[in-house]
Amino acid sequence: MSEMKKDFFTEEIRIDPGSKKDMKGMMNKFKNYMALVVIVVVVVISIVGGLYKVDSGYEAVVLRFGKVLKVENKEGLSFKIPMIDTVKMVNVKQPYKMEYGYETLQQGTEKTDPVYRDNPEESTIIVGAQGNNSSIVLMNLMVRYRVEDPVNYLFKVEDLEGTMRLALEDVLRNTVQSHTLEEALTNKELIDVVVLPELQRKMNSYESGVKIIEVKTQNAELLPAVDEAYKQVEKANQYKNGKLEEAQKYRNTVIPQAEAEAIKLIEGAKGYKAEVVSRGKAGVAEFEALYTEYQKNPEIVKEKYYVESMKEFIKNNNIILDTTKSGQIHKFFNMDDGQKPIKLDAVQ
Repeated sequence: MSEMKKDFFTEEIRIDPGSKKDMKGMMNKFKNYMALVVIVVVVVISIVGGLYKVDSGYEAVVLRFGKVLKVENKEGLSFKIPMIDTVKMVNVKQPYKMEYGYETLQQGTEKTDPVYRDNPEESTIIVGAQGNNSSIVLMNLMVRYRVEDPVNYLFKVEDLEGTMRLALEDVLRNTVQSHTLEEALTNKELIDVVVLPELQRKMNSYESGVKIIEVKTQNAELLPAVDEAYKQVEKANQYKNGKLEEAQKYRNTVIPQAEAEAIKLIEGAKGYKAEVVSRGKAGVAEFEALYTEYQKNPEIVKEKYYVESMKEFIKNNNIILDTTKSGQIHKFFNMDDGQKPIKLDAVQ
């Protein structure tokens, strides 16, 4: 090839305008040179076109005549047959995001807040359907996923996000119905924990080739009319709970006081009982002693009690009619108060 080039460029060509033979030789040499250039260009293009690079975090799916030949996950340069093999690069590390029930129109910045648009038809979920107090809740969720099987990701599901959206809607309508309204509004993590494995199971059944990383409920709210009724119920519950707390405080105050008063009355009754029993025993002892004395000297005892009885009677009266012949009643008067009762002679 070098001799050919040398001959073509260095050889002195003398053209005889009248010689057809010289013109024909020159044309043959030019054609040979152009053919060589074309061959070299084709070889270079083939070599360059057959090389492809697998970057970090990517996997290359190599197709030969449209059929999967292999999956190259080794980083660096690899070779394919030009015009026959096709390479599709798939990022298996990057997480993707799908929004359900809402759409982000504008991402937030340091100076501006993000702008969202709700999709009520998509986000409408019924909760508490197992009881008689089922309610409609508007739920916004965000699903994060990544590619796990690049072949299934490319060829098994035609519209991956649309399929995932339908699967998520089915999972929500079948799982969230068993939760109460209170759980749906206040315990979003509970719903996320239930939804994620069910959504993964459905996507596996479709051979989607994706792995669900996270299901996160962004917001859960009631319809305006339902929200107003719910607020009224909350107010009623708060009023009820307030009254119950007041009643409990009153109970905690009154019952200890009543118990203390009861203990005080019981202790007083016990003391009174002991006092009465003691007085009764003393009276019995006194009566028994008097009875013993009476058995010994009945006349003296009778006179003693008669005198004590008369003193008690006379002490409480200011005028007394003494009808006795001897007038002995005077001697029973108590003259300590300085009063002298009137003495009347006995009526004959």
